[in-house]
Amino acid sequence: MKRFRWLFVLLGLVSAVLAVRFVLSFPWAGTVDTIVDADWWLLAAASVANLVSLAAKGWAWHLLLRPAAPHRWRTAQAATFVGAAVNSVSVAVSGEAARIQVAASRDGVPVGAAVWSLVWARVIEAVALVLFLAVALAMIPTNGWLRTLEVSAWLVLLLLVLLTVFGIWPRLVGLLPAGWRPQLQGPSGAIEPARLVAPLALAVVNWVAQWITYHWAIGATHVSTSAAVSLVALVAANLGGFFRVTPGNVGVLQASLVLGMLAFGIAEDQALAAGLALQAVQVLPVIAIGVALVGAQGLRSLSAKRAESMGAA
Repeated sequence: MKRFRWLFVLLGLVSAVLAVRFVLSFPWAGTVDTIVDADWWLLAAASVANLVSLAAKGWAWHLLLRPAAPHRWRTAQAATFVGAAVNSVSVAVSGEAARIQVAASRDGVPVGAAVWSLVWARVIEAVALVLFLAVALAMIPTNGWLRTLEVSAWLVLLLLVLLTVFGIWPRLVGLLPAGWRPQLQGPSGAIEPARLVAPLALAVVNWVAQWITYHWAIGATHVSTSAAVSLVALVAANLGGFFRVTPGNVGVLQASLVLGMLAFGIAEDQALAAGLALQAVQVLPVIAIGVALVGAQGLRSLSAKRAESMGAA
């Protein structure tokens, strides 16, 4: 981190200049009016859908971790919600580190097994996203670049199926650097494909619940939305916030939504209002649950530990 500190400083200065320009030129009045007139009942429903998404995510992780490290289902759920809360107030992979710490402190889960399971959870979530996009885009009216995205998703799925049927995955794993292989093979050797079915199904539920969250949160601000708009917003927000450079992806999420929704002719102020409403839905209830589980001091402690480790790096 110290070797690349100059790069972060440069990026920070450029971002600051762009942010000032954005603040001075953006139509804030329309954004405020849109938020004031929001449908709060629909926002509440969106927050419930977001919690369902996190529960599905935690359940999938529980199934992946259980063979390597026996633990309670509620521990995996608590660790997932605490991790999401830490991500809301910190950056980078702080949430994943918090999940590992909670699981280790409550049920004695070994760090190695937890890291391995989280690596597989990310792989499963990526595959589930491709499956979700292929099916979702096939169910809604699409044209142009959305049709291209749908065809691409189906082609990727076909490739994954062929790699599995012909047993090519083990050969691909063998081509990876030696240090990476244990993270994919796990403490007890190669993982059986049959064990991935249930986590994959839950990961799809996670994406569907996120889609519903986005759709209801955007609709609550009375923005003219559709299934395609909320789906593109979901993909744009997840791609834009992949590296989590801000706490809770604040600013990044809104910028991603503005860019994604501009493609559908939605005004900038309306898109920003939808992004702010979505941020509140995703962050506030999760932080409240995280505080209920480990306390405010516990969240600060987990965030601080991750920050110290990054600074030492």
